[in-house]
Amino acid sequence: ERFFAETHMLLSAGVDLQTVLELAVNGNRSNKKLDEVYAEILSRVTTGDNLGNAMLATKQFNNFDCYSVTIGESTGELPRVFGRLQAYYSHRIAQKRKITSSLSYPFIVLLTTTGAVTFMLKFVVPMFADTLIRFGGELPALTKFVITCSDNLGTFLLILFSTLLLLLSFYYSNRNNPQVRKVLSDFVMSIPVFGKMIKKMHLSQFTQAMDLLLSAKVSILESIQLSQKMVRFYPLSVALSTVQIDVERGTFFYKSLEKQAFFDSSMITLVKIGEEVNQLDKIFEQLSKQYESELEYQSNILLTILEPLMI
Repeated sequence: ERFFAETHMLLSAGVDLQTVLELAVNGNRSNKKLDEVYAEILSRVTTGDNLGNAMLATKQFNNFDCYSVTIGESTGELPRVFGRLQAYYSHRIAQKRKITSSLSYPFIVLLTTTGAVTFMLKFVVPMFADTLIRFGGELPALTKFVITCSDNLGTFLLILFSTLLLLLSFYYSNRNNPQVRKVLSDFVMSIPVFGKMIKKMHLSQFTQAMDLLLSAKVSILESIQLSQKMVRFYPLSVALSTVQIDVERGTFFYKSLEKQAFFDSSMITLVKIGEEVNQLDKIFEQLSKQYESELEYQSNILLTILEPLMI
């Protein structure tokens, strides 16, 4: 996001691309990684490579970023494209920060509670258990259960951490497996409230990407292809693959969206109108703002519900 913001600012001020990169490389920078990226891009651009290919060679940008920049170069709209990329990634970062902020307090409470309960079971309960056993008599069922949990705490923690380790290992070794991705995404989507938020978050990212590409005069088909490449969420990725095939065969964009259950009916209606009046870029810009607003509202609701529950 910082790369796009700084480059957009200088290009909009009328500074040519070569000078922008030279200023970035020669300036005193605290971010060593970004400094190296600027230096490699400058080296490649100086030797005659275009900016999009130079960015791709650094392996710090995805196809979506690089193709958008290439389109901007060929159409003379490079400052505008950098501005839209900056806005796009600013929105994505803001979304992540919002969700992180919403979940951080409940997570800290849960972590503290888990630590307190573990301490009680490990050190406090055994002392009381010894005293109660000496007195003799029949202990209440709940007391027996607590003592049993305390006695077997080490075994339980070992099983828990071993299971988590196995699950994480399985996920990372199979994270590109379509079946694993499908099962995980179906599970996430089935979680009340949170599942709808995840779906809305990915729809927001998709509409932002379409807005950026269409406003840069990229064709609908190419915009769908590039958006599909950057999508990691399995249901949306599969839906866009099918939409891409339909559009290639000459089907209207909104008609192909209608066949996919992942997309909202309100979104399809607006896309239909945008396609009829040739204003799809503005429609996707509006949809992006709409989903972002709804996501923020739902994040606030989730935080409001979680806080008292966790306490």
